[in-house]
Amino acid sequence: MSMRRPALTAIVAVACVVLIACGGDAQPKPEQPSVTATPATSAARTVETGGPLVRPHNWIYWLSDIDLQAIADLHPALAVIDYSRDGAADTVFSRSDIEALRSDMSSPALVISYMSIGEAEDYRYYWEQGWLTDPPVWIDRENRNWPGNYKVKFWEPEWQSLIFGSPDSYLDRIISAGFDGVYLDIIDAYEYFTEQGRATAEDEMVAFVADLSSYAKTQNPDFLVIPQNAPELGERADYMAVVDGIGMEGVYFGWEEVGVATRPEDTEWLEEQLARFSNAGKTVLAVDYAFRPDDVAEAYRRSRGSGFVPTVADVALDGLPYPEPLAGE
Repeated sequence: MSMRRPALTAIVAVACVVLIACGGDAQPKPEQPSVTATPATSAARTVETGGPLVRPHNWIYWLSDIDLQAIADLHPALAVIDYSRDGAADTVFSRSDIEALRSDMSSPALVISYMSIGEAEDYRYYWEQGWLTDPPVWIDRENRNWPGNYKVKFWEPEWQSLIFGSPDSYLDRIISAGFDGVYLDIIDAYEYFTEQGRATAEDEMVAFVADLSSYAKTQNPDFLVIPQNAPELGERADYMAVVDGIGMEGVYFGWEEVGVATRPEDTEWLEEQLARFSNAGKTVLAVDYAFRPDDVAEAYRRSRGSGFVPTVADVALDGLPYPEPLAGE
């Protein structure tokens, strides 16, 4: 039986606030970090051994106040960004924006959109102001660490219809904007509802991801579905069959506290869970939250040694990653 882990986003949010408030020894991010990259190519996909997702060499994870030109200047192989510059409906990226970014990226030049399916966000286009006083039945409590984010009863048809299935749905907007896939967050919401007594929550989350994936691939057979966290679901063949990779936070640094090494027993568990995805030909995108130069270097080194595609970022995800040291540094 796999161990169950708490959602990392809530933990690191608190840790980040504490670190800042206590005057931690975080170092300023470099103004012009760089990532190892090959020359920019076209968006053509050349599948290598091991599955539908060409294994990128590096990736960027940037979710707020996104600067597409700054990303393009680094020529990453894969970028996970929000579908909107700051989350709002009037700052969404257009198809031409995404195409321009992709044209400056390295092969396989994949632009993936972040999308939360386990929480509703009050700054999204679908949010109605009346929900603050008269919420629909599928909205649960607010995430105390992320104000404005609300757990949702993700199995409810009304929530799922907001996420995919019509031209105005969240997923369909992302597809229309020309993204290559989605990066699904708050998959581990099923743990919260399991703890509340809903015995079917895990099965319902797997079914939700499967239905979303099936729908997306009817719109675009090459569209990628990459969940974040909840690696234990990889034990299920029905889940593994419908995802193209996995993103994982805090494998080496930041699992319980930003800038702090993850406990060895937790790292071991995470590596074992993630190896299932690697062995199935799925790409593992690892993001560690470290800032000290030696820790940043160690996170990149260990992640690559495990066969993962690494990035090391600030937990706010509001800028470029910390650079990977060059060989020999």
